[in-house]
Amino acid sequence: MTTTSNSNKSKSFLFSEQVKSILHAHGLSKVFNYSDYKFFKAKAKTAFNPVQEIAQMFIAEYRNQSDYNQYQF
Repeated sequence: MTTTSNSNKSKSFLFSEQVKSILHAHGLSKVFNYSDYKFFKAKAKTAFNPVQEIAQMFIAEYRNQSDYNQYQF
């Protein structure tokens, strides 16, 4: 008898996880929230690449709230 487990499935294919990854790469990991995500997703549903479009909307909205603002260079 073989037992399969669903606990190891990756969620990287989800739009929200892809958007979080892009925001993390741009230093904006703390600005992601699901209310804005749903709003931006509705606006970007006809875009060619909705994940990239949603991420760009987050970046445009929160560009002054970078993870790196607290550090002095």
